[in-house]
Amino acid sequence: RLIEYMGVSDRKELLQALGVDIRYVFPPYIGRPLRTFPDGSQEDIWGVRRKEVMSGSTVYSEVCYSPLAEATTPEELDRFPWPDPGWYDYSQIPGLCNQYKDYAIITVDERTNRTTVLHEAIYLCGMEKIMMDLATNPSFVHKLFDKITDFYIELNKRILEACSGGIDILLIGDDLGTQNNLLLSPMMLNQFIFPYLKRYVDLCREHKVRVMLHSCGAIREIIPDLIELGIEILNPIQVRAKGMIPSELKNEFGHKLCFHGGVDIQQTLPRGKPDDVKKEVRERINILGKEGGYILAPTHNFQEEVPLENIIAFYHEAGSMGVEN
Repeated sequence: RLIEYMGVSDRKELLQALGVDIRYVFPPYIGRPLRTFPDGSQEDIWGVRRKEVMSGSTVYSEVCYSPLAEATTPEELDRFPWPDPGWYDYSQIPGLCNQYKDYAIITVDERTNRTTVLHEAIYLCGMEKIMMDLATNPSFVHKLFDKITDFYIELNKRILEACSGGIDILLIGDDLGTQNNLLLSPMMLNQFIFPYLKRYVDLCREHKVRVMLHSCGAIREIIPDLIELGIEILNPIQVRAKGMIPSELKNEFGHKLCFHGGVDIQQTLPRGKPDDVKKEVRERINILGKEGGYILAPTHNFQEEVPLENIIAFYHEAGSMGVEN
């Protein structure tokens, strides 16, 4: 709808017309065929199966089968058919980077296969099981997180070696917060999550690539820990979550952290008027962007319910302030 509204021919022209200065690259998948099952579900490289479901007016692919839902021992994980980093064509990376050489380039796959720790475990085991295992079966969880992290370390290592310095940012995606609090206690984050995130950060430093962490929710309490780990860019700054107040975040952490996001997708963008969107864009740029350290973006992907006029207002207001997105 947005392509038609803007009078352009494809996504590439749309991004150019809107003044978006970030591009994403990821190697094409060339591995074994991924199966479709009689119920319409499709498997991914991990053996997780998803079916398309409606959420409001938007179609999402939601997990309907988790292959490790019944696993309980590290030995079962050794026998599991883990994905192979060799299932991707890294020879395409230099060409993609050259195509986007005038943009900031982020390496990340779509939402179901982002570099992660906890998220992939949730997909593989189910949310309730992995949360219980964190408390009752730590040896299983550590072995699982080792397997997940080993895959993404090797995958990203091959990408970064192939790009010859063409990639600027590696995006890690792991939601650690809810609307009102952390998803896990600080103690559990320190024990189970941060050591694996540190492996990703170390890989980025080795290749001189910036590291961005995506985490929705109320995560203010652990931002100092994320900075200590080496996270340099934080996304998406969910401003309606508890404690995620832009002015306070900027004052407290802006000297050590770049912010990416901040324009509200829960109320302002879907339910506000274009003038409301313009006002919020100005506020975010003036506060989070003061003296630099801000990449303008919404707090989540634009959803189907966001009026096209509000999306256009978002980008036009940024352009009127001399900001690229």
